[in-house]
Amino acid sequence: MHQQFAVKPDGKLPDGALTELAYDIDPEETADWLGALDYVIRWAGPERAAYLLERLKHQAFLRGVRYPAGATTPYVNTIPVEQQPEYPGDRELERRIKSIIRWNAMAMVVRANQTSSGIGGHISTFASAATLYE
Repeated sequence: MHQQFAVKPDGKLPDGALTELAYDIDPEETADWLGALDYVIRWAGPERAAYLLERLKHQAFLRGVRYPAGATTPYVNTIPVEQQPEYPGDRELERRIKSIIRWNAMAMVVRANQTSSGIGGHISTFASAATLYE
């Protein structure tokens, strides 16, 4: 399966993308699809193009086509701001606890490295993920 590439803000593909795109088994068909997309954007607008792309993705899914998902999904908060409850916790206390846990993890790695080198390669991974899971 070929990788999908996000176009950079300057309209160019990322490095290595052209090499991957060189494996297109039917460039003429690809050109037809891209031309059709350009036509829809030009005459019906980007909203219509986005709608059609979503329908194509859904149809492909129904037919068993699987490809890597995008990194982000749209988030819609269904609770009006005025109906949202106050935050139930103590943010400052939680921040301090998280900092202590990170410090403790680092201290354990430093201590372990005194007896055996090469331990702790994932400490930065833990520090990055701590906010997500704690």
